[in-house]
Amino acid sequence: MTTPVGQKAPFPKEKWWSETESPKAWMSIRDADLYEALLHRLAELRAGEPLRVVEWGAGRSTLWYTSFLETLRVPYRWLALEHHGQYFRESLAPQLNQRPDAVAVEDDDPDALRALLATNNTVAVGFGARDLRPFLPGREADRHADLDAYVSLPRRVGLEWDVVVIDGRKRRRCVLEALELLGPGGFVLLHDAWRVHYQCAWSEWTSGRRFGDEWWIGSRADTDFTDVLPWHAFERHAELP
Repeated sequence: MTTPVGQKAPFPKEKWWSETESPKAWMSIRDADLYEALLHRLAELRAGEPLRVVEWGAGRSTLWYTSFLETLRVPYRWLALEHHGQYFRESLAPQLNQRPDAVAVEDDDPDALRALLATNNTVAVGFGARDLRPFLPGREADRHADLDAYVSLPRRVGLEWDVVVIDGRKRRRCVLEALELLGPGGFVLLHDAWRVHYQCAWSEWTSGRRFGDEWWIGSRADTDFTDVLPWHAFERHAELP
């Protein structure tokens, strides 16, 4: 239906738009856009210094947000970790390896990775685990998969990071691990933060706050995060009649 000139388009009667999946990442439109806004703001605050991001759970977001920083001509270093070996080899690695500034490897040697991060904007590391979905009925045993190397790799690499993004497996452990990774003024982001079994790790952080649809952000500093996220990040959705 075409709306006549001078009239407002009718408000859509379907569910709130942010429940639609974003093309940028496997999350809602609202969450993906707020993630982008946060990266933009942190890049501004870095004032030309590289923005350093480590990401547990690689995929569409890795491809989109690194391209976003490239478009902004923001210097950055991005370390992405993916537990699912088949997905990494068949879907993510081929796309990253086509880029001149990115490399995808299945080697968790910390010295080799530090060398790669010195010469590449994006380094993605794949691990050999199968697809793990412990939240599905009948897949509870997936929760006990050995992902120690996946969780500990950023600490073993030995670099400081400005942003730690947690959107993969072993998220509660990764929230705690992030305490050892962030540089001054750094932030940890947890997606699917509504899952109660992740939330016991939040108390280890000085500050923490829900935002968007399913994000939680944490910091070792005393902050309300309004200097890095827009005011509407903390607003709840309006309910449609």
